[in-house]
Amino acid sequence: MLGDLEIGRDDHLLSLPAGPTLTVLAALLVNANRRVSKTDLIRMAWGSEDVREAQLHKRVNAVRTLLDQIGRRGDLRTHSGFGYEMRVVEDDVDTLLFQRLVRDADEAGADSRTEDEIGCLRRALQLWRGPRPLANVPSDAFHLDAVALERRHKRAAIRLFELEVAQANHENILDELTSIAGFYPSDQRLCEQLMLAEYRCGHVGNAASAYERYRDALSEETGGEPNPVLRRLYFAIGRRDEAAIASAEAAIVKRTGAEDAAVVIVPHKLPPPADLVGREDLTAEVSWLLRRKPGATAPVLVISGPGGIGKTALALRAAHEATGRYPDGQLYMELRGTTGRAADTGEVVAQFIQAFRGAGVPETTAERLAAYRTLLAERRVLIVLDDAADEAQVADLVPANPGCAVLVTAGQRLPQISGAHHVAPLEPLRRAEATELFLRVVRDAGIALEGDLDAVDRVVTLCGGLPLALRIAGALRVHDHPRSTAQLVHRLTQYGPEGFVYGQLNVARTIGAGLDRLDAGARQLFLGLGLLPLTSFGLWTAAALLDGAGVDADRALTQLTASFMLESVESDMRYRFHDLTRDYARRRGLAEYPGDRDAVPARAYQALLTLTRRAHAGLLGGDYEVVHSPVPAWEAPAEVLAEVDESAEVWFEKERASIRAAVEDSAALGLTSICWDLAVSAHEFYTVNGYHDDWHATHTVALEACRRVGDRRGEGIVLACLNQPALPASMRGGGSDLANLERAAGLLAGCGDQHGQAIALRTLANALRRHGHLTRALALFDDALGYYTGSADPVGRCQTLRFIGQTHLDLGRHDEARQALELAETVASELGQKRLIAQARYWIGQACLLRNDVDGAQVAFDAVFDFYGDTPGGGHAYALHGLGQVAGRKGAYSIAGRHLTKAAGLAHDIASAPLEGRIWLSVAELRQAQGQPGEQAETLRKAVAMLHDGDEASLEAQALAELARVMAERGDTAAAQEAWTRIENLYAAADLPEEDRIYRRPGDTG
Repeated sequence: MLGDLEIGRDDHLLSLPAGPTLTVLAALLVNANRRVSKTDLIRMAWGSEDVREAQLHKRVNAVRTLLDQIGRRGDLRTHSGFGYEMRVVEDDVDTLLFQRLVRDADEAGADSRTEDEIGCLRRALQLWRGPRPLANVPSDAFHLDAVALERRHKRAAIRLFELEVAQANHENILDELTSIAGFYPSDQRLCEQLMLAEYRCGHVGNAASAYERYRDALSEETGGEPNPVLRRLYFAIGRRDEAAIASAEAAIVKRTGAEDAAVVIVPHKLPPPADLVGREDLTAEVSWLLRRKPGATAPVLVISGPGGIGKTALALRAAHEATGRYPDGQLYMELRGTTGRAADTGEVVAQFIQAFRGAGVPETTAERLAAYRTLLAERRVLIVLDDAADEAQVADLVPANPGCAVLVTAGQRLPQISGAHHVAPLEPLRRAEATELFLRVVRDAGIALEGDLDAVDRVVTLCGGLPLALRIAGALRVHDHPRSTAQLVHRLTQYGPEGFVYGQLNVARTIGAGLDRLDAGARQLFLGLGLLPLTSFGLWTAAALLDGAGVDADRALTQLTASFMLESVESDMRYRFHDLTRDYARRRGLAEYPGDRDAVPARAYQALLTLTRRAHAGLLGGDYEVVHSPVPAWEAPAEVLAEVDESAEVWFEKERASIRAAVEDSAALGLTSICWDLAVSAHEFYTVNGYHDDWHATHTVALEACRRVGDRRGEGIVLACLNQPALPASMRGGGSDLANLERAAGLLAGCGDQHGQAIALRTLANALRRHGHLTRALALFDDALGYYTGSADPVGRCQTLRFIGQTHLDLGRHDEARQALELAETVASELGQKRLIAQARYWIGQACLLRNDVDGAQVAFDAVFDFYGDTPGGGHAYALHGLGQVAGRKGAYSIAGRHLTKAAGLAHDIASAPLEGRIWLSVAELRQAQGQPGEQAETLRKAVAMLHDGDEASLEAQALAELARVMAERGDTAAAQEAWTRIENLYAAADLPEEDRIYRRPGDTG
């Protein structure tokens, strides 16, 4: 193996196979006398695990057949359920024999048997048939093994040459020394030996050439210069200055004697790399940075992330890939930052010195650091510092030599390491990668889970993409086999992070180590956040939980983020737990929170309520269209209020999930006033953005909470908000409940809450209007208008005036409608509320169309479009509806069709049945203008269906009346009569008074 791979007996070499068979053979020989798993063999032979085991069996059988030619078939052993092993004696494999001879040389040297030491080293070197092991095996799978063998080869050669030079045997080693120095042109020790040997053999020119080759190679690889002693030897040889040559030679021999242990011992302290999944880009980045040409100082690379995220696995994989760049050794030390007890720097340095010297460690830390730096001054060494506690722990361990490099992992960001390159913090594995890692652990043990993928998926979900959790879960599945994966799911679900334990691997302990590093304020915040069921947190959450604790909330939050106990969502300036960390924080919070843990949710939800009230006021320009509970406001910090004031709608979007979770939790905890106030304070945001599911869920929970404790005022306002038109309309047939609205008005009247009465009466009136009760609706709107005026709520007044205008339009009173709508626009303009202005303008446009004022309608609808623009949603749908109507009146039928079709689609997307029904009415009018009675009738049927779903009785009657007229004109008397009958049934079902029965059969005067 030391050169081309060759196998044979009695000078007869076998013809080797090619492709994967050759790689399998090489893998077994590289790992001679060690078991190799099937998964590893497949990965080495094919570069992937996506190969069936049958292919591996085929290649293994081919290897056995090959070995059978020399009677060694039995050397290849099978380990059932695991893999294979090549069982050989040391003398049969040159790599094993080489290593044994070097060990024999060590023993001879320790006993001062120089001739025996030289003999062992010479026999060891004679085994090498080329500079590269396995040179004819075209695979990168054995790169690290080959590099390690090359280093041993070079060390043995240097050691032999030193012994021969000391005995003045220059002629004996010159040819071999020249050859090996050519393989390693930047090695200083080989250059020194070659220059002296060439000179002592009388080859002065060759000695100078050896120096120049070394100088050029050193500059190319490291950018450095030869040391002064070597330069003096070069110049002395050039001058043939025997005294100077002897002086330089003596200095080299003296330094060699002082550093014999360092020369002989080249430490390789890296632990073996673990399986790594899904970090290919980061591995490539770190490996490239470690291999690149050095600059003025030693590069320092920092890999940070939460515990269990795979920092060490990434660091070790990259370090192993870069070992060829650091031939003088690789050091590794776990600094134990996560235990809360940082390793002592003096002890770390002592172990590093011992790795080179084997003994002779200075007493004081200062002396150790000096010796450490001296040892690394002319060596290319990679230092891996795993789990650093802080920057100070790393600083003293960074060598000055730019040929070295330091790779650091840490459970927190380390921004103060000068000149360090910080790799992007590691994140949880993606779903496919997480599944692959779990299955790899299980498959390596010979267990197949292909028929159990649903349970596997549940396990992967519980692990949250955390590699440590996935490895533990995989190990548990193997350990508990043949218990099912579903049983593992049950165990992990029941015990949470504490269930992820296998041997020394422990998720809860890893998270807890991060908690132990926090100061008291950050620790209190972590435990407090664990008591909240919120999915994300802001600065407000920290400020609320730490209010009165004398702790800087921003600093505590920053510490949690810097130590990866919380994940930051930078785009929203919000923070969240990893799923396993959340569960851990909840369990620890319940057990250890330093204070009244039952008060934590109330403090948080009171703060959230204060901010939600402020955001609601920001949407409407004041605290309008809402009533509040007696819960006092929280004294929020200025920076918290500033975020709400910057954009109420953006703040609502960030806290949307938190508000919903807080409503549900406050209801469960009996915080009823906070519960219903949060719900109704968010309802305007839900209305504007069409978040009907959140609207319905929060208000339903709040209503149940109010009824449970008999909070009549809360019940009244929640009922009013729960039955506002947009929400029932979105539910397709779930019309406003008139009985509940009557109850809401009565409850609020009984509480003496005029503002609440205004909201309830206006909502009741609007529901009556949609059911066709136009006369009573107008009366209730007038009552509501008075209450709004008395409550100084101009927004409610504006909305009520608009609904009064719409009711007059339904009754055909165009002048009264125009008057009320223009007054609504005036109030909205005084408020500066563009959305309310746009809403009034839309209905003014409708009034203009009913009066055949097409130009006035165009101006009104253009204003609506200018406000809402092209953003998809309800506002854009209303604008397009109006513009389509105007285009149709002007004869621009193609434009009208495009506008109305798009508007209908938008209305359907936001589940607004009333708006979609109105649009189909307008499409029907367009078809009439185009002379398409068949299409007009079909469109009217669509309008009827939508308006029926939206519980818009008055508009449904209008659509049916128009359908009856069209069918009568087409001679389909039966269809026309059916439409009139439906209108009459509609009126009867709604129990409408005669004055509200607007659409009648021809000849029916009522």
